[in-house]
Amino acid sequence: MMPAVILWILRQLGITGSIVLLLLGFYEGVPGLRDIPFVDRVPFVREFIVGRVKLEAAKAAASATEGLVARSELKTAKARAAALEEQIRINRRMAEAALQEAERSRRDAETATKELEARIAEDTSDDGCTWSDRDLEWLRAR
Repeated sequence: MMPAVILWILRQLGITGSIVLLLLGFYEGVPGLRDIPFVDRVPFVREFIVGRVKLEAAKAAASATEGLVARSELKTAKARAAALEEQIRINRRMAEAALQEAERSRRDAETATKELEARIAEDTSDDGCTWSDRDLEWLRAR
């Protein structure tokens, strides 16, 4: 029944009218085809459902969106790189300060060690500590 209706319409319109309808459907789309299940899986029919004009507009929008996303990602990467470079500079300054502090501490320790060794060398007296029997008893009691 359906093919007969389609053939009748084609005869009424003629070859030129049929071609015009076919091109119009191809470029602008045929919305009624969307209701047929799984018809969008067929590549050529997919263009008739949506229409060539809308497909190209969607492709252009997707391309523009990709470019926008790429620029946004590039800006983000540059900002992240700048932040990391700043962090590297800060860490280098902190490391240099820590090295200088370590060198100062090492020199102070050497000076203190030399002073202690000099004082030990100067000390020739006895220790000043002698234990009496009473001290030993007191320690044993505890």
